[in-house]
Amino acid sequence: MRSRFSDYTVDYVDQSDEGQLVLFKVSNAYDPGALVLVDGNTAEVTVVARIRRELPSEELGLGSQVTYPAREGLKIPAYLTVPPSITSSADIKNLPFVILPHGGPYARTAKRFDSFAQFFATRGFAVLQMNFRGSAGYGESFEDAGRTNWVTMQDDVEDGTKWVVEEGLADPDRICIAGWSYGGYAALIGAIKSPELYACAISMAGVTDLQDMINDMKKYQFGSISAQNFVLRGFDSKQAIAENSPVKRAEELKVPLFLAHGEADQLVHFDQFTRMRSALKKSSAPVTYMKFKDEDHFLSNQQNRQEFFRGLDEFLKEVVGESESAL
Repeated sequence: MRSRFSDYTVDYVDQSDEGQLVLFKVSNAYDPGALVLVDGNTAEVTVVARIRRELPSEELGLGSQVTYPAREGLKIPAYLTVPPSITSSADIKNLPFVILPHGGPYARTAKRFDSFAQFFATRGFAVLQMNFRGSAGYGESFEDAGRTNWVTMQDDVEDGTKWVVEEGLADPDRICIAGWSYGGYAALIGAIKSPELYACAISMAGVTDLQDMINDMKKYQFGSISAQNFVLRGFDSKQAIAENSPVKRAEELKVPLFLAHGEADQLVHFDQFTRMRSALKKSSAPVTYMKFKDEDHFLSNQQNRQEFFRGLDEFLKEVVGESESAL
């Protein structure tokens, strides 16, 4: 199985009652992939269905694994996706860039298809997705270094931005920071803390008020434990929580912002959006807002997802301009 799909990430999906047949999903950065069925008795692999088969591979950006140094020198693993028009490593220079930290934050970016990254790539942006400290899959000490200090996670994202500039990969005047969920939070706090690095910020379903999120979590059974493990242990005081909450520092925002959220989001509640929108009245930054009725955390409704990406496309053209590497 893995030898046949050596360049792909293989994810378990389901299996038959007796365990003879196992369903997997395979994909990589430039291929949406397929659902494949493996017969445990014969080792036969059958492609059951192609995923997003209407997307031709030649119109998708190629991805590669890279590392960059954090400020203490630790190597941070990351994935670099380039526009489809870039066919040589020599051409990866002075490109418009999107810094795209993953959600979670206790998850990871892997070598699998990412529609968010590919959207930016087809618009002519190179994309850097880092597995900052706190990400899963790199050992306990790597995870704890971020999970016990959220500022470390933020610093790792910022160091990735500085790296693409120092290496000459990025045009320093055309870098945006974007993300979904925790990634949206990272985009907001990154743009607020280091506006000189970014031409714009993009937050979809992002956390904006950490204390409010803690309060929401405590309303559920075992919520206090979840809040402690998820957020509270990442900060040493209530003041630190406030200082790292975008809603408390909204008036400091200087760069154009694209802020979007689903009204029925059960993971990051919609009031995170409304609180931020209200707080941003004190900011001079131009903000584009999008909200989606009866929509969840993942923009599961295809019509809403298309509307989101169309709006984002217009936003990027307005604040950054058309990329010479766009399709």
